[in-house]
Amino acid sequence: METVKFNNQWTNNLFPQGFPIRTTTIISGPGGSGKPLIGYIFASDWLNAGGQVVFLLASTTVDYFKKSMLMLDVDPDNFPEQVYMIELDPTINDLQIISANHIKANFVIPENWDKALTVANQFFAQKENKLGMMVSGAALNLLFFSKTYGQLIHKKIKEYIIQNTDKTLFFSVNSDAFKPLVEELENIVDILLFSEMRKPMTLFLQVQKAKEVAFFDQEVKVPLSSEILDSIKHEAEKGKTHLIPMIKNI
Repeated sequence: METVKFNNQWTNNLFPQGFPIRTTTIISGPGGSGKPLIGYIFASDWLNAGGQVVFLLASTTVDYFKKSMLMLDVDPDNFPEQVYMIELDPTINDLQIISANHIKANFVIPENWDKALTVANQFFAQKENKLGMMVSGAALNLLFFSKTYGQLIHKKIKEYIIQNTDKTLFFSVNSDAFKPLVEELENIVDILLFSEMRKPMTLFLQVQKAKEVAFFDQEVKVPLSSEILDSIKHEAEKGKTHLIPMIKNI
């Protein structure tokens, strides 16, 4: 299996032979356990190694996403040819182009999930890249709250994971909500990570499985300050309070 070594000792310690390319990963854990930030760490490493990243932003705005990345010392605006942002907007029915590398989409609707990712693929189509594309999606099980599309978008995400052969997928889900649906996704990915927040504000991560690649199987502390973790937790709670009622009505 082809792997990449990052310029980050923490992630390299988790995967001593390198992180596997063109695999599927899920970070699972209870609410408020820093899953999006962990995803951003890996996405930042991917960008710094020269890869391309599509960010599926289900629980936050592009503005706050950029602030979160800056907390990790990565400015997405410095990677205009490597970053594409798909921001969830449950108030529209289709897609809306915001800039060359930013669209809004109601990807609660499975058809729009396909459309948005097709647009992202087209953005990168003429840009050669050794690592290829990572699709980084946080809090994806928020989409399951839709009365009309919840089961359908779960099926779409599951199919996307199973059928993936050419991209590196890195998704996060909340293990507190829709547990049976989340477990279905956990069971089919190549790599499963579990995060947990403990008092007084310390984040831990453990690799629970990884197919065909060496990994460190003990729990490790995530190198993020309590200030960063508190900021992200507050934003996540605010986002969910705002988004879930709207998604339920779709």
